[in-house]
Amino acid sequence: MNLITISRGSLIFSQMFSERLSSELDIPLLRREQVFEEAERYSIQETGFSDISFIDRAPSVWERQYYRRKHYLLAFQTALLDLALQGSCIYEGHLGQYLLTEIPFVLRLRIIQSEEKRIKSQMSQKHIDFEQAKVNIRLIDERRRQWSEFLYNANIEDPKYYDFVINLENMGVDSAIKIISSAIQFPVFNSNAQSMGKLKNIYLASKAKLYLYLSPKTRGLEVDIKADADKETLTIHGISATMDANQSEILIDSVLSSIKGIKKIIYDK
Repeated sequence: MNLITISRGSLIFSQMFSERLSSELDIPLLRREQVFEEAERYSIQETGFSDISFIDRAPSVWERQYYRRKHYLLAFQTALLDLALQGSCIYEGHLGQYLLTEIPFVLRLRIIQSEEKRIKSQMSQKHIDFEQAKVNIRLIDERRRQWSEFLYNANIEDPKYYDFVINLENMGVDSAIKIISSAIQFPVFNSNAQSMGKLKNIYLASKAKLYLYLSPKTRGLEVDIKADADKETLTIHGISATMDANQSEILIDSVLSSIKGIKKIIYDK
């Protein structure tokens, strides 16, 4: 199984590359819109981040509320993992790839293009002049940085978050496709029993955290959750000493017992 994430750093060029890579590798391509649709069952629309053009504006004061950010991240991550567990896929988006960084076999790509070509593309698409296109490009880049820092406390341009940063200006799409097609043959970018186990553990823990957040009974509880999907077990850490531990455990049990794949909940006191 292969999971590939592609961070957009070149507007239309990233989309073209993603589509070509999906076709060449015969791996389904997912975009943010599809993940958001999957996440609707987790009430993600209540976060206020449903506008798919949100990346072109800065986070508002209203959106910076902690609970909206937490809800969005948990719902989007769970939905993305819902889809990833169905089989190999390529996820192309601005920021969602950060939610898969703990999965060891993910191949993380960033696609960039020269500013000149990006400006020309904007001029053609938007029917605007050179100077306006340049302003648009730089504003979009700044907005992406603001959102990545707000949502993930990460700089989207930092190469440490990627296995490959591909500059299409000189390399071109064909050469880049060949490089990635070769790279995914390496065992490090293919799942095995151990890495799939970790993926399932991350998914189960993410889903449990989301359920606790969505339930009015447990929304205020701040706990850490570790999952063992094979043993169908959750371990809960961090129930505050100021809380009634027994009452907290009863509430958590009542919420998480409805999740398929959980048979036992352990409390680490």
